[in-house]
Amino acid sequence: MQEVLLMIQIAKTIKKERLRRGMTQEALAEYLNTTKTTISKWENASLYPDITMLPKLAKVFNISVDDLLYYSTTMTDEEIKKISISLSKMINHTSYPEYLATVREYYITHCNEFKFLNSLLGILLNNILYCENELQLKETASLTHEIIKTTEDNSDSIHLKKHAQGYKTLLYMFEGDYSSVIENTPDFDLKIGENATLAIAYLQKDNISKAKNVIQTDMYQSLMIFMHDFALMLSRDLHSVSIESLELKLYHLNQAFNVDYLYPHLSINCYYQFALYYVEKSDSRAIDYLKNYCKCFDYLVSDFVYQKDDFFNEIDEWLDTLALGERLPANYENTLSVMYSLVSENEHFNTLENFKYIKKDLLRIYNKKDESN
Repeated sequence: MQEVLLMIQIAKTIKKERLRRGMTQEALAEYLNTTKTTISKWENASLYPDITMLPKLAKVFNISVDDLLYYSTTMTDEEIKKISISLSKMINHTSYPEYLATVREYYITHCNEFKFLNSLLGILLNNILYCENELQLKETASLTHEIIKTTEDNSDSIHLKKHAQGYKTLLYMFEGDYSSVIENTPDFDLKIGENATLAIAYLQKDNISKAKNVIQTDMYQSLMIFMHDFALMLSRDLHSVSIESLELKLYHLNQAFNVDYLYPHLSINCYYQFALYYVEKSDSRAIDYLKNYCKCFDYLVSDFVYQKDDFFNEIDEWLDTLALGERLPANYENTLSVMYSLVSENEHFNTLENFKYIKKDLLRIYNKKDESN
């Protein structure tokens, strides 16, 4: 049994170190004067390297033979979170090429840490709008595709592969490759309630705490996706009912789940669309919705995080799994700047009586960000 475990350990180490060095199986085989088939068998633990090969493997990987035999290194969640937050903030304090070079260096150094790679994918796609020209966009897309392929080809985790594939779909969107989005995404994804099933399983094991965590996290994320879709329906005119009917739905949703507080980054888009609708009709309700916009904006400036309340009070375990923790994935500085300008610089709203007070309130809230930092 011990020998089998050792073989599996060496197999994992060879694969991890080869990836870290950016070597193909063919390149490693050529260096060791063997075949790609042999390297493949080593990496899937169906063949044990000859003892004379161990020093050569250790040399090419620049590690000791002991490290080769007993190699074990995994980034902790805290390490991933610390690096992820640092990279997420870096975009505001350095040039885009320097930021991208740093991300690439982390990828090369940690290409066998697939949970960390998923975090890098999220950061790359979140900051892709900072690309200043076509070349930077192509370089970012190339690095992102490379990280996705590394995860898909080498990770043992079905969930991490699924996340990588989701990022691939987002990348297609940024590249304007809408055909690939359609080809790789089903129109309707069958949802079979895995989280509810898991919660029931935990209840059967008398683990009430885990059952609460699973079911609340599922509801929290589902509600967040609903709010995203609701805002998209409004902004792209994808609804078949009146605006007044949609207003009523959002009102009752707030009464039930307090979505303005939980998801201000999504509710704020709805209020912007309602305000635009009513300003075109010279209706005073536009000002009321701009006040709601200011309220959501204030929530964001004060706490740029995933919010919890009395109903969603068991989601900390899920938040701890996120690369950025409770911090929202969007870039703080840029997001607030865009949301401030969206209303304050919109000429349509200048026709509204008392709009000057809305602008004044927005500026007051926006300036609070310096205090928050």
